[in-house]
Amino acid sequence: MARAGGADGMVTGGGTGARRIRLTEELCQVAELEHSLCLQYLYAAFSLKTRPEEGGIDEVQAELVREWKGQLLLLAREEMLHLGLALNLLAAVGGAAHLHRPNFPQPERYYPLGTVAALEPFSATSLERFLDYERPSAPRPAPEPGARSAPEAAEPGGRGPQTVGQLYSWIRATVLDLEEKELFIGSRYRQVDSAAVIDPEGVLDEDVTVGYGVEPFSIDDRASALRAIDLIVEQGEGAEEDREGSHYHRLLRIRAELDAELAAARTGRPFVPARPLLRNPVVRPVPDAEGTTLISEPLAREAAELFDDGYGLLVLMLLRFYSRVDEAPTERQLIQRVAFFPLMTMFVRPLGEVLSELPARAGNPPASAGPPFAFRRGLALIPEARVAHQVFAERLAALAVRSRRLARRMRAANVPDRLQHRTVLLAKDVARMSRSFAGEVVRP
Repeated sequence: MARAGGADGMVTGGGTGARRIRLTEELCQVAELEHSLCLQYLYAAFSLKTRPEEGGIDEVQAELVREWKGQLLLLAREEMLHLGLALNLLAAVGGAAHLHRPNFPQPERYYPLGTVAALEPFSATSLERFLDYERPSAPRPAPEPGARSAPEAAEPGGRGPQTVGQLYSWIRATVLDLEEKELFIGSRYRQVDSAAVIDPEGVLDEDVTVGYGVEPFSIDDRASALRAIDLIVEQGEGAEEDREGSHYHRLLRIRAELDAELAAARTGRPFVPARPLLRNPVVRPVPDAEGTTLISEPLAREAAELFDDGYGLLVLMLLRFYSRVDEAPTERQLIQRVAFFPLMTMFVRPLGEVLSELPARAGNPPASAGPPFAFRRGLALIPEARVAHQVFAERLAALAVRSRRLARRMRAANVPDRLQHRTVLLAKDVARMSRSFAGEVVRP
């Protein structure tokens, strides 16, 4: 008989409708985790040094550190695509696009993983935290479609820490357990496939040229749902610890290389691969997080505020893109051409990297700012397409003005020429995005 009232007080049994509610809640949780982990990988990647002149690394070590950065950026991109598959599965079972998340740091009690989610520079400690996220679950048998829930699929909210893989195991078992025709009630219209996110360049980093590895696809039945879940698990933590190419396997390799370099450092060869970024930086206190660190230097504060506003706009556009409320195909393509990928690759990445080299505060010890990725109030779906598109156009125009102002301030400040040059290019790119979007948006 179906059960009700699990260890966490949530409905765990009942009919398909009640169980779909629980499934939707768990899919929202994994969406938050994929979103959060993507940003943590980005932050660690931005913290890594790229030149021996920064100190703490020589020419050979700089090559190794650049390779680590490329791998972390790749992991971040794959987490973003895992998020896309989770959102498609949410839509398939009748849920809504979920891009909300708590601000950093996220305490251990927030998710059943037994670890704090935090924005921290690359280190042995942050690397161990990533390994905890991606740690493989115990291998599971592969039941046939229609089989009852596998007993090893641990209940979310049960005792003890869980891995992300265990959460997906529970979701997988639930998909197997429920009637297919009653579970998949959502529309394919609100789902995103690979055509929406293909980057024709295929270039992730100047040092690493890759494809995505996981591409979103529509989900409308048990087979496509299981395909999505298995893809995420196999590419993420991997079914087994030694699965070549999984996130867990790649992180293990980075840890082994880091351990070797740190061992050599104890014999006299210095190795400091990361810049001293703040932990969980903010430009103002956030109401849902404790343990943040304030950016106090005016130039870094201005850049960080600009970054947060651009990240917020990206979230708004992605919410609209994954919600598919009432746009015509040409209007969806308009959002796509800004959100995938110019706003990500020509704004979020370059400004995040600039922030990783801007002083965050006066005095000692020295610290760089880092991108806050603050999730502010008001980042929610704007229901009417014409209103949403006007808001996007206005925010892009404001970003363009502020990007030009930041570039002027950078030229007047005592910062390296390369940072000045990057902000000038960023300002030009944002202005181009703004003009392109404004030229096609339909005003109310």
